[in-house]
Amino acid sequence: MAEIVENILNEDGIGDVVVKKDIKTQLLNLGIQRGMSVLVDAQSDRLGYISGGSQTLIEALMEVIGYEGTIVMPAFTRNNLDPACHGAVNVVRESWNLVRENAVPFRKKLSVPSTKDPLVHQFLMNEGVFRSNHPIYSFAAWGKYAKIICDKHPLHFGLSKDSPLGKLSELNGYVLLLGCDYQDCTMFQMARYSGDQLPIKILSSPIEQNNHVTWIDMLDLNLNYQGFDVIGEVMEERKIVRSMYINTARCRFFSAREAVNIATAYFNINE
Repeated sequence: MAEIVENILNEDGIGDVVVKKDIKTQLLNLGIQRGMSVLVDAQSDRLGYISGGSQTLIEALMEVIGYEGTIVMPAFTRNNLDPACHGAVNVVRESWNLVRENAVPFRKKLSVPSTKDPLVHQFLMNEGVFRSNHPIYSFAAWGKYAKIICDKHPLHFGLSKDSPLGKLSELNGYVLLLGCDYQDCTMFQMARYSGDQLPIKILSSPIEQNNHVTWIDMLDLNLNYQGFDVIGEVMEERKIVRSMYINTARCRFFSAREAVNIATAYFNINE
């Protein structure tokens, strides 16, 4: 019967089907263990057809890591930026005031992440998931240290060592790249705050205070992704990255602390 179903799916153009058991096996093969704290960056559409969709992937992660561990995902809302800010949604200048006057403030339970990947959207719907209170760089977390990681997320320099990234690194956490490249590794961004290579900019975003929408200004770096692929190559040369495939998508697993140390050294030398 299973062979018939797989053949039907293949005839319809879906391709190879991945089930929860397959994902759990591959996660264990990567070295992920119960009780670990893991930051997940993903392009889940590259993993192929997952029976049950994003929720199956989330449950596989939860069952392997367990509630004694912690799962963390970026839930960034760059669409909350003032239209004049670099990196904001492209809106014609004539409409900037209209956007500001009708802005919706950041709300932990309601604000939709700007990523198109469905994984974090689904993750936020699960029981016991906390979210940090940053209007641009919020993180979602589930498990033993979820509340600690998401608590007291500073508004200024939102991806620095005082952010959830720094807390995860202090917990000797790990990074899991699910189908995405080093270019999408959020943990590398923390290393950008260790030197004076990047200029400081101001981010503006609406928040809710005393039942009113208030625009706040936050200091941050003019972050970019330059050098991320090279850092990944260095990590692989030093054999600190474990990798495997789900379907044809390559997935990588490595120490958050080692990643930050190597990225920091690279930026200090090359920029």
